[in-house]
Amino acid sequence: MKNNFIKNIFVNSSIRYSIIKSSISVFLFIILALSLSISYYVRKAYYDTIRDNLSNQIIKAVENYQNNYKNSSLETNILLDLDDFINSTSAQVQVIDLDGRVLMDTIGVTYEEPIDTQDFKIAILGGLGQWIGKVSYSKSKVMSVSYPIENYNQVIGVLRFTVSLDYANKNITKIIFTFTLAVVIALIFYIIIIGLVTEKIIQPIKTLTNIAKKMALGDLGVRCKNLPNNEVGALGDTLNYMADEISKKDQLKNNFISTVSHELRTPLTSIKGWAITLQYDEFDNPAILNGLKIIEGETERLAVMVEELLDFSKFISQKVTLNFEKIDIKDINEYIVTVKYLIDRNKNIICLEITDNGMGIPSEELSRVKEKFFKGKSSKSKNGLGLSISDEIMKLHGGELLIDSIYGEWTKVTLVLPMDK
Repeated sequence: MKNNFIKNIFVNSSIRYSIIKSSISVFLFIILALSLSISYYVRKAYYDTIRDNLSNQIIKAVENYQNNYKNSSLETNILLDLDDFINSTSAQVQVIDLDGRVLMDTIGVTYEEPIDTQDFKIAILGGLGQWIGKVSYSKSKVMSVSYPIENYNQVIGVLRFTVSLDYANKNITKIIFTFTLAVVIALIFYIIIIGLVTEKIIQPIKTLTNIAKKMALGDLGVRCKNLPNNEVGALGDTLNYMADEISKKDQLKNNFISTVSHELRTPLTSIKGWAITLQYDEFDNPAILNGLKIIEGETERLAVMVEELLDFSKFISQKVTLNFEKIDIKDINEYIVTVKYLIDRNKNIICLEITDNGMGIPSEELSRVKEKFFKGKSSKSKNGLGLSISDEIMKLHGGELLIDSIYGEWTKVTLVLPMDK
């Protein structure tokens, strides 16, 4: 049952699939926007916190230096005492001169080229500079904060604090991964919930579809019931109204067929009788005799059609009752030599197959040959009632009439009848 539920959700030709696909598209768009926003703001929050901590530490360190070593040169103070810089932070500490040469690095990194990053350029102009980028001695990105060292309001160098962003980036990745996992779980529940909600919408539509199919097959007695009071219910009411109108018109047609058939039977009998009687007279003109024979033949053909119409009107008016008798299938086999029959005791049925090697039935007509009044394009096609009546007789027996054909080669008729227990 679960498999069928999931399968039905993802049938790409269904309304449910269209609703879910559209909903998921909107859901994913919103989640993508949230993910990008969260990623940006979480990263910004981490980086801003690190920058603010480094900025506070470096400003205090520079102020302390300038208060204690105001009258000494930068190089001399570095040689005499580094503790004020080192103890003020856990970051990598660098002291840089105005040319970008690193005078001191607490982790012992040597530089062949002078420092030329954005944070340094801002610092030598008297501001607090920040820079994020890659360095040769670290696999992850680093953040550097630089601040000018002044002596008598003159910038004499730059103090630079640098920290690795590896730990921050890992935490950011964890947060984004947790959020993504939560989104995936939410999406699964969302699809299930949407599937359950759309089931309430789709089920009435399926009911209407099944009822419409039955109506199309001629069962005009079926009706749409217990539908919701919305557009689907209105459609059901429309189908019911349509079936009522078709039933009324169908009843008028059936009454007309029955009346006309009865009215035609008497004059046709008279015409045929007189045509036969007149043939016994001697006529000098052979054409008259030939004409009377044609009248007799055509009258007979019309009489057969009228009888078929009468039989048809009885079937559709449900005025036909059958008197069942047991028969031996072997008797039918001997009567029609070409009959093939198969007994299926498991299904308790007998299948009789009759095959000819005639002109066959075109494939586009095969599905309609049992319809009432359907007449094929062939000149040999008749009024379209014979197979319809045969099909009704088989239904009254609790059986089925099946027709298969290849145009220009053969036609096979299969009669499926219940077997007496």
